[in-house]
Amino acid sequence: MAGSWQPTQEDYRHLTELFAVYFPQVDADGEAADGNMQQRRTPINQPNIMSREQAHEALRWCSAICSRLGPGAMADSTFGQQVQRAIEVGRVRFTLGELRLLRPASPAAAGAAEAQDLGVRLSTQPDQFLAEFGLGLHVAGLALTRRLRPPATPQGGAPPAFDLSAVRRVDVEIVAPELQKQVEAVRSDLIDRYVGLRGSVVRAANIAPLITELNFTCGRCGSEVATSSIEGRFEYPSNCPKKCRFARFAVNRDKCKAIDWQRIRLQEDFAELATTSGPQRRMPRTVDCDLKRGLVGACVPGDAVTLYGIVRCMPTSGTMSGGSEGRQAPTRSLYILYLEVKAVVNSRRRDASSSSGGGADEEDFSPLQLEFIREIHKEEERLPVLVASFCQHIYGQPLVKAALLLALLGGLPLRAEGVERRLRRRGDIHVLLLGDPGLGKSELLRALARLSHRGVYISGNSSSTAGLTASVVRDPSGEFALEAGALILADNGLCCIDEFDKMGQDQQALLEAMEQQTVSIAKAGIVCTLPARTTVVTAANPSKGSWDMSLTLSQNLKGVMSEALLSRFDVIFLMRNQDQQSHDAALSRHIVNRRMPGVAGDVEGLAPAEDRFMTREAEMDRTELKVRLAKAGKDSALPMELLQTYLRYARHYAQPCLGKAARARIKEFYMERKNAAQGSGSLPVTPRQLEALIRLSEARAKAELRRVVLASDVEDVIEILRSGSDFQEEFSSVPLRKGKSKANVVIDKLMQYMNRRVKMGAGKEFREQELKDQCGRGVEPKEWDKAFSMLNNGGALLLNGSGIYEFNAAA
Repeated sequence: MAGSWQPTQEDYRHLTELFAVYFPQVDADGEAADGNMQQRRTPINQPNIMSREQAHEALRWCSAICSRLGPGAMADSTFGQQVQRAIEVGRVRFTLGELRLLRPASPAAAGAAEAQDLGVRLSTQPDQFLAEFGLGLHVAGLALTRRLRPPATPQGGAPPAFDLSAVRRVDVEIVAPELQKQVEAVRSDLIDRYVGLRGSVVRAANIAPLITELNFTCGRCGSEVATSSIEGRFEYPSNCPKKCRFARFAVNRDKCKAIDWQRIRLQEDFAELATTSGPQRRMPRTVDCDLKRGLVGACVPGDAVTLYGIVRCMPTSGTMSGGSEGRQAPTRSLYILYLEVKAVVNSRRRDASSSSGGGADEEDFSPLQLEFIREIHKEEERLPVLVASFCQHIYGQPLVKAALLLALLGGLPLRAEGVERRLRRRGDIHVLLLGDPGLGKSELLRALARLSHRGVYISGNSSSTAGLTASVVRDPSGEFALEAGALILADNGLCCIDEFDKMGQDQQALLEAMEQQTVSIAKAGIVCTLPARTTVVTAANPSKGSWDMSLTLSQNLKGVMSEALLSRFDVIFLMRNQDQQSHDAALSRHIVNRRMPGVAGDVEGLAPAEDRFMTREAEMDRTELKVRLAKAGKDSALPMELLQTYLRYARHYAQPCLGKAARARIKEFYMERKNAAQGSGSLPVTPRQLEALIRLSEARAKAELRRVVLASDVEDVIEILRSGSDFQEEFSSVPLRKGKSKANVVIDKLMQYMNRRVKMGAGKEFREQELKDQCGRGVEPKEWDKAFSMLNNGGALLLNGSGIYEFNAAA
């Protein structure tokens, strides 16, 4: 490839003049420069340059790029436009695979640098590699520009020379997935190595200038001395160029040069924290990262990013030089590691200036994973298999598990048209688990957080508003920095909040995040809005610890949460301790069998999943979802890794739309709930419940990898909603509070029944047999007479002349 293009004298001249820009620490003899910028700006002769290995390597890159462009070097070619834009904006992005295609390895290559793999050279010699490629790209870009627009040459003179002070270096960004490391693996052996770190941005400081070149003026003779700074640290010149005695130097601020600089803090990815070989309950690792020039502002707290750069070290105190001894000399051996970022791959913000290196935000699946998805798609119904695979150590609760998996899949967000594409309807499904303690709510939340690729599990009794949203902290430099909370870190993921009833007023921080999907901050002069597209799943106990069936929903949740927050949950599921002998026996056998190795956890023989096709006959013959979920036994359960793979694929690629029958059924059910809620004393039914029904139906179709939402999907969602909110229908038929006399128990049942009938507009008159039927069997006549006497004496129940009782609600 290198033989198809030959450099001209003009290319050699550009290479000679740009060499000092890309290799400022190397002089003509290849030795390190002493920091004097005047020596750095001195042009170097071409023969001396071509004797350097860096120049030969840069020329090889230039030859490979020019050969790729071709002799014509058409301006409309994509690669040619990319090279020209790199010269204009001063940055370019390539993947390591593209560099290998640009210059493939040749067995007969001359030189050790040519024969060595590019990945190894990038990892072990990152500074030299990036400078060589940038220099070759710069020379090739100038050659392309000269072909398209030949410069005007003075008559009888040489082409105009470069103004080195105005030359803009091209920053090369190389995305190398094969060089990715875990944040935990950043140790001293990786210093000066090129690595990739994946995680979440938890802190971002303000953008500040970083001094790169300083200009000093001698106080005696006025001579100027230019020096370079290392990571913002500099030293005053030791002597004057004119040998002035007792010279004092002053900084000439007008001639100093600076670049943009920003420090962020990267926390290891949640998936890495869950799969690490170390202790599971440990502090997540963090590493500080420095962004420079065009990379500043590329990410905000909460972004899931992959940062590629060079591991550096900085002293904790003292000067950077190893000069004279002093009090701080013993502390100079203490260093901290940080990452000098060269490339940012943000899954949320695609860098518009780079035309390559994309696809990082796309979900990558191996051929083996795709084959598994094809195999599981052959099942008659996928949701029972997913439910049977989720949190197997919790017995039963199939509809609760189905609701949690649908929340993990989510619906489709609706965005406005235009450039900004503002959110009109969220796609995240929020779930609230209510009920008695000891039913496995916390274990379900923990299992769901482990299943999500960005799952955060927190406890409400140890969380605050700042811990949920964001906080403003002061960094070591004295500036304020923004630190992300749980909702922002779980962006595009899942936030599980246990003990939600213990949070108190801190719950109000969720109002904006659950509906608008943003978190607004106004602290310490920092006013901003951060994205929080998070699915919130919470678990809470009633105000009295256990659910009291003699109280309404509002009375059970009095002091636990407000109605404004309650209306933002798409699914409110009540979990009660069932007093059924068969259920208790099956639960005990399940727990005992799990303690015995080699014994299956199932308590009875289970048949394979029911055949269910997308036909009208199958729609008419369909069984309840709870029955179908129970038919999927432990033998059909999937391992944790395969379950994560399927859910990740369904969430990313399944984009179902509502069918005609599904739209009609959603509308019908919404009107039923709207009419039933009028005067019943339950929660008001608003358009939020309609949108929740649509999101759940879309998630149900996602579980089956369908393109269209069927009416059967809506029926399954309706069954889940009705099963979770059945607390109002069973008020009059379940045992009431303990510690009361039988007469008081009868009074509570009668008052509850009559209050409900009055609120529904059924009238205030009741027959005696009707009231006795509501109390159920087993009430002795003397207890009945005593209860009626107490109600009559209080004026709540009066007997008229026709033998009909009249209820007085005001008594």
